[in-house]
Amino acid sequence: MRYLCDVRHIFLDMDGTIYHGGRLYPTTLPFLRFLAEREIGHTFLSNNSSCSTEQYGEKLHAMGIDASPEEFYISTDYTIDFLKRNHPEIRRIFLLGMACIRPAFEAAGFQLDESAPEAVIVAFDRELVYERLCRAAWFLKQGIPGFATHPDPFCPTDQPTWLPDCGALTACLETATGVRLKVLGKPDPGMLRAAAARRHVPVEACLMAGDRLATDIAVGVAAGTLTCQITGPGADLTPAAGIHPDYRVNDLGELQQLWQEEEQQLRR
Repeated sequence: MRYLCDVRHIFLDMDGTIYHGGRLYPTTLPFLRFLAEREIGHTFLSNNSSCSTEQYGEKLHAMGIDASPEEFYISTDYTIDFLKRNHPEIRRIFLLGMACIRPAFEAAGFQLDESAPEAVIVAFDRELVYERLCRAAWFLKQGIPGFATHPDPFCPTDQPTWLPDCGALTACLETATGVRLKVLGKPDPGMLRAAAARRHVPVEACLMAGDRLATDIAVGVAAGTLTCQITGPGADLTPAAGIHPDYRVNDLGELQQLWQEEEQQLRR
């Protein structure tokens, strides 16, 4: 049996886990201090590919969290790592996504190609232009392989709107073309394993905490980490058959309390 006290690194989902929309949960900063006091590392692990890691850092800084780009691993990072490891032949890509993530692909050596790409990359595109959606569909129909950064059909928000996400765009393209895309991001266990490898920590010594069973908890289960579902306000509690977390708490404060209680028990 594994214990929270054995955890040396925690992977934290963001929206619905440490904040909701633009509001930081009051338990987040105390929990991060709790981890730092025990020299337990953390990584913010997100499927959302509509922002760069620098932008995420700025968002958290505005909420009172100082986080460097190295403390994030998002589906954009995993897509790049996946392509470089499994498809080194692909260098030219058509990117259906936000302009802010283009530099990450370029820095990794990919060329953005609007006329003769070797792959189509579909991300969460909040600047979606219909003509570019059609262009992506055309390339897929010509036999160009397609990759989606993550499967989420919608993005959570605390605003009076609904945000179709990468999974919705993927479904649109697959329906229109009859072509299946390779979907990356959580719950693909490769994402968590790749993030753990970057941190030089074995997955057996990690905990995955998040609100969504189908992505956050499923990726931890598949990768072999301990898992904790966050169920408080702003969490996405959509059921997922066969996915069961090791822990279920209302917020990170309750997780911290469980952790401290376990520490006390083991000291006896």
